Amino acid sequence: MITMTLPDDVIDFLKTVHTDPAWAVVKLAEQARRRVPKPVALAELVQLPQRRALIMVNADVLRHLPGVAIIPLSDGRGILALDAGMGVADLEIAVIDRLDAGGVPTSERQALDALRTRLREWRQDGVQFEARAIIVARRTGPDTPVSSPAPIRAPASKRRRD
Repeated sequence: MITMTLPDDVIDFLKTVHTDPAWAVVKLAEQARRRVPKPVALAELVQLPQRRALIMVNADVLRHLPGVAIIPLSDGRGILALDAGMGVADLEIAVIDRLDAGGVPTSERQALDALRTRLREWRQDGVQFEARAIIVARRTGPDTPVSSPAPIRAPASKRRRD
């Protein structure tokens, strides 16, 4: 327990949050803690139903791998997507080739090395990979904001009629 001496205007503000200034401090601290972004893992397997997973990566770190696209998400992660016909072995080769290239910044080199290690660990742990196509839709009209796509509706012939 601590005792604090605060200016009157701060106490007045705290009372707008909660009638008890001590509880107001707790409430503000909890809100602040929720706002701190969680660190984004470099690479992780995000579980899906039926014992499947997607490879999610830190979208800010891994950008320059040939044949590899990162589909960014709002939380800083991205879905790892490979060009058609590529598999996880091609991904490992792309990582090794990038590591062998000159002029790769130290932070990217460390991230690539860590990704290479993760891929090896997954392979050695018996994780099996299969390539699947992913379709990314992008709106092109200036009047339609990308952040609010129209919902997908069933064809008129399949809609329920009340």
